[in-house]
Amino acid sequence: MISVTDPVESALREYLRGRMAIEHAPAQLRLAFHDAGTYDVKTHSGGAHGAIHLLNEAARAENSGWSTVCLELISQAKADFPSLSWADLVAVAGAVAVEMCGGPTIRVGLGRVDALEPAPEHRLPTTDEGATKLKAHFERMGMGSRQLVALSGGHTLGSSAGRPFTRDPEIFSNSYFQHVISGVDEAGTTLLESDRALLDDPELRGWVELYAQDRQRFFEDFANAYYRLTWLGGEGPPKQPAGAPVALGDT
Repeated sequence: MISVTDPVESALREYLRGRMAIEHAPAQLRLAFHDAGTYDVKTHSGGAHGAIHLLNEAARAENSGWSTVCLELISQAKADFPSLSWADLVAVAGAVAVEMCGGPTIRVGLGRVDALEPAPEHRLPTTDEGATKLKAHFERMGMGSRQLVALSGGHTLGSSAGRPFTRDPEIFSNSYFQHVISGVDEAGTTLLESDRALLDDPELRGWVELYAQDRQRFFEDFANAYYRLTWLGGEGPPKQPAGAPVALGDT
């Protein structure tokens, strides 16, 4: 694993903060999930290897269109930080997006290794899946219900079909969970079927209710889950850098 010192990550974060438009932050977070969310713990394939920048993967239906502006920024960063992997750039950009929107600061570390080929297809959850399939997706990645719900909270940012998930789609908060519990799409907001499905499983619902009440707990669990997400497919996370969260268990 490549050893890169913390000052390099700090410099990259500052670089990205100066160039990332706040309206693009939700998509930048989504890019990081789509890059890492292809991981299969049994076959050790897919994962956070930067493959989403490869043409064949970027052009897939789940990535095409919206990812273009994100990859433009990542490409600029790659030109100015040529020693860093695409995977590191994607992971750090997602963390910066969260921080820019008022979420937790997540230092993810550097040293991920890039893939030379696209990740296997049909690995990402779809918007119409129920709780059972969602849990199966995360189990395939080697992650549990706690991480599933915490990372679903990324929908506090962004929109679907032009309608935001929350009333403040550029502010990272626990309002997404409050929306899920209420079930009422106010002020032109929307939820996906997969968002509403979180209430159908008692275990998942418990985490939704906790995060809806406790913003700080959500921030802490999201930071841990995101850190873990961005190392899927590697040899394992390195010693966590100063300021990084403690890894979560599977439940």
